[in-house]
Amino acid sequence: MENKVDVVMGGGIITLKSSEPPEYVQRVARYADTKIQEIKSKSVSAAIDERLRTLLIALNIADDYHKALDSFQRLDSVHKQLVMEMGKLQKENSQLAAQIKELKAELTQTKKELDEFINSFDAENVPEGENILTLPKKNQRKIR
Repeated sequence: MENKVDVVMGGGIITLKSSEPPEYVQRVARYADTKIQEIKSKSVSAAIDERLRTLLIALNIADDYHKALDSFQRLDSVHKQLVMEMGKLQKENSQLAAQIKELKAELTQTKKELDEFINSFDAENVPEGENILTLPKKNQRKIR
C-alpha cells in the first residue's frame, strides 16, 4: 500500500509517495532537511551554486551512511564473536553438568557403602573404650 506523506524540506512542503509508514518517511525527511540546513548555514556565499549544494548534501548523507555501516559491521563482528563464545560456554556448561551428575552418583554410592559398612559392623565386638574410629588398622575395612 502506498502512502502519501507531506514533509517539510528545504523550506517547502513536498508530498512524497512511499510504501513505508508515514512516521518513517517523516523521520527520513527531517534528517535530509537537517542536512540541507547544515549546508546552507556553512555556505560562505548565499549564492552558492545549487548543483554544488546538492552534491555537498549528498556527500554529507553518504558520509553518515558509511560511518553507520562501519559501526554496524564492527558491532556485527563483535556479536558473532560473542555468539561463538556463548556456544563454547554452553558446551562447557553441559560438560560440567554431566560431571556433577557423575559425582552425585559416586557420592550416593559412597554413602550407600558407608551405611552398609556401619550397619554390618558388630558394635558388641568393639573393646570397651574404643570405637570404630580408634580401632587398629587391621580391624578397619577399606572404604572405597
